[in-house]
Formats: sequence, C-alpha cells, structure tokens
Amino acid sequence: MMRLFLVLLFLGGCISSRKDEQALWIYTSMYKDTIADLTRELEKDFPGVKFNWYQAGSEEIASKVNAELMAGSIKADILISSDRFWYEDLATSGKLHAYQSTNAANVPSDLRNSQNFYAAYALPVMVLCYNNEMIKNEQDVPKTFLEMVEAKWKDKYTTGSPLASGTSFTTLAFLVEKYGWDHILALRKNNTISEGGNSGVIRRLQNGERAVGQVLLENVLRLVKQDKRLVTIYPKDGVIFNANIMAIVKKEGSTELKERFVDWMYTKKGQDAAIRSYMYSPLPGYQAPEGALPMEELRNSSFKWSDEFLKKTMTGRNSIKEQFTKIMFE
Repeated sequence: MMRLFLVLLFLGGCISSRKDEQALWIYTSMYKDTIADLTRELEKDFPGVKFNWYQAGSEEIASKVNAELMAGSIKADILISSDRFWYEDLATSGKLHAYQSTNAANVPSDLRNSQNFYAAYALPVMVLCYNNEMIKNEQDVPKTFLEMVEAKWKDKYTTGSPLASGTSFTTLAFLVEKYGWDHILALRKNNTISEGGNSGVIRRLQNGERAVGQVLLENVLRLVKQDKRLVTIYPKDGVIFNANIMAIVKKEGSTELKERFVDWMYTKKGQDAAIRSYMYSPLPGYQAPEGALPMEELRNSSFKWSDEFLKKTMTGRNSIKEQFTKIMFE
C-alpha cells in the first residue's frame, strides 16, 4: 500500500511539474543552426521554459499561420520571418499584439511598425554573387542589379523565387518599384532562372549552371571560407535590406513570457546570435558580420523603405506575385 502511495505521489509530482512548465512556440524562417545557437542561450536565461520551433521558408510560414487563423486556433506565440508586407497585413487586421520593447527603442523607424506591432530583429541583405571560375576577369563582373538585363548575361543569371522566398519577394517589389515591370520582362528574355530560395541560387552558382546570382549576403558568407569561387558584389544601385521581422501573435492569456522573449532577442546575446549567422543588427553599436562591409556604408546607398512603398506593396502582394508568375512561367 505504501509503495502504491509513493508511485501515485511521484506521478502527481510529474504531472504538476509538466503543468507548471511554460512553453513558447516560435515560427521562424531563420536557419536551423541559428535556432540551435539561440536555443542554447535562451535555455540558460529562461529556466523551466520549453522553446518549440517551427522552421520553414517565409511563404510557408505565412500559409501555415493564415490557415491556423482561419481555423480559429493558432499555435504560434512569436513570429520571426522576412516577409514584412505580410506582417503589415497582420497588424492592420488586428492579429498582432502591440509591444514596444525598451531594448528595441533604437531600431530605426523605417524598420519597425509605427504602432509597435512588429520590429526588425535582424537584417539580411540582398546582394549579387558570382563564380570566379566562370567570370575570370574582374572587368567583366556586373556592377548593378539593373545591368543583369543586358544581353551579355543571357543564360548566366539566377535569382530565388518570390513565390517561395520572402526576401526574394521583397527584392522583386523594390526592383519593380525602381525599374518597372519591363525590368522583369527583360530578365525573362535573358532566360533568368528564378526558382526556390537563396540556397538554390548558391547551388546553381556552385555547380556552374549560372555565373551570377541574386542572393542573401549571409548565404555567401557562410561558404566563402570553404568555397573561394563565391565572390560578393555590393550593387552600386544599392543593396536591398530585408528585415527578419519579429512580432507577438495576439492570443488569449498572459503576454508576459512573450514580451520577455522579445526583450531578450534585442539584448547583446540575442543580437550576437544574429550576427554570428551573418545578418546585421538593426541596433546601433554592433559590428557588421564577419567578412561584410559596415552597415552604415551600405544603408546610405540602399533601396529605401517608406510608408508609401510598404502600404502599396502590402495591398498589391497577390497581384505582384501573379504578374511575376505570368512573366516568368507562362
């Protein structure tokens, strides 16, 4: 009888501890090694909290969240991905919890929502990259996004797809805003490959299928020590600063743990993890990722975020994707 009592007491303690355990679900497009890096540090500072991660591309995350919202039951507590226009839509439709972290107070105004529904956690940068075994003369290296429509780059250029990648969608939106749809038509006539995400672009550069690619700087910097053929080009018509946006999903219940998580992500530990993953911090005082130019040098000549561009692209997201599909695949 005493043994049965002890077993029940033990089981009751286990059930109680599981019940008391706190948990967070984070949906993110960050790479798996970044998630592992963050988790190691988070578990030190959040004892007793279980961090659950759903990792996928930005467009897949958006589809999953939208489906969960339609079903009336969303699991995600925190969202971190790179399609800023989708976050603006979520904010407008009342799906996000407004929170101004004091640690994020110095995130530039053009990289956060004016009503505090989201802010940039880290900054991936879209650049060009070439294979120096395929382009041996530096004089022949392209200098701008714009010139990739020239005849000499026919059958030599690749990008990711805005249908699969949030950073590729943002880049498409900026290029269309600056150069118009004729630029995309010209890329199609040049037999540009626009498929998959940034890893697909790198793969096509490495296997020699294409000589030049539009790709995130972080993807290049992760590989340059092992593959000296990959060379970064900072386009003279401006790099494109994407943003890994972070937001709290609006749900019933306490927001205290979610807000603490957001606060932590803007501490030195959280920002250093982003920099180790070759992204820039949006906060002043942090160094550029290893092998990258200083952010100030790039920001001054980059494509510019504006409220007008943000709203216009948010409302036109579907039509932009449809027009891209029509041009590139029909």
